[in-house]
Amino acid sequence: MKNVFILFALLFTLSAAKAQKKQNVYFFKNNGKEVNIKDSADFVRVIQEPDSGETNFVFQELYLNGKKKTIGKVSAFEPKLVFEGPLIKYNEAGRRINISTYERGIPIGMNYQYFGDGTLRKQIEYTKYTQPIDQMVGNDAGFVREIFNTGNKLIYLADSLGTVYVKDGNGHVVETSNLPKGERREEGDYKDGLKEGTWTGTEEVNGMSYTEIYQMGKLVSGESTQNGKKYTYKTALEPPQFKGGSQAWSNYIKNTLSYPKEAYKNGIQGRVQTTFTVDKDGKIVDITITKSADSLLDEEARRILRYSPLWIPAKMRGIPVRVKYNQPFSFKL
Repeated sequence: MKNVFILFALLFTLSAAKAQKKQNVYFFKNNGKEVNIKDSADFVRVIQEPDSGETNFVFQELYLNGKKKTIGKVSAFEPKLVFEGPLIKYNEAGRRINISTYERGIPIGMNYQYFGDGTLRKQIEYTKYTQPIDQMVGNDAGFVREIFNTGNKLIYLADSLGTVYVKDGNGHVVETSNLPKGERREEGDYKDGLKEGTWTGTEEVNGMSYTEIYQMGKLVSGESTQNGKKYTYKTALEPPQFKGGSQAWSNYIKNTLSYPKEAYKNGIQGRVQTTFTVDKDGKIVDITITKSADSLLDEEARRILRYSPLWIPAKMRGIPVRVKYNQPFSFKL
């Protein structure tokens, strides 16, 4: 109850200090899901209209104890956040844990990541931008976000005990990542900030092991093994594709959508947010409405997804995997 009071007091202070500026306030769980009931939220997001002479919105996220979580600016926040300029993230104790810079939503320049005590953990330099593959990849144990982007260099890496593994872009790394119900372990060398030579890895939950060859950060070849079967690949993650590509998918939605008669008659319109999974066979499953507009519009969005033709399934290190997607549907009269 005390945290809620602090939150109300903080929001009141923000509103009073910026009485002339419009604010959008949202409540979120730590997993990124938006909730309508503030008592069930883990943090609050406040987006304030631009200052005089500015074009970017002021972006703030606040813990329920009133401390800042994220501070920065965005040029857009619907349907997704597009960060601009410096962005600083803090832990609940008020210590900064991440400093980065963005341009049109793309990270640029140096990124600094810190341990909870404020010591430097990792430094990355974003050099040239290459479109990252960013997907929720999963199996029966759950989903994990996978981001592959070769447009950066690892400059520095240390552990919490102060052992430095990479300095000035050079060193040998053994990294362990926590995945749902298991761990991933990778080992290899960095040269001038880029992966170089032979890298090996294992994924506990999938029973998978792999060996990859890199030259100046570029994956040359890879071979993975799962359940005694070997797979070769030259791309770590191949996203699922609707046959014919993204334009064909857009055309399918456009041609399949049938405006519900009752909704049309009653002037109901809106935007339905959905998620779905493309399984290992290319079938759309696990359809979920994450943001409803109206039950009639929600059901039409579900129908379009249910009747989708098969996709070309995704592959993770050559192995077919399930991938989760976000898909909005716009219903306008």
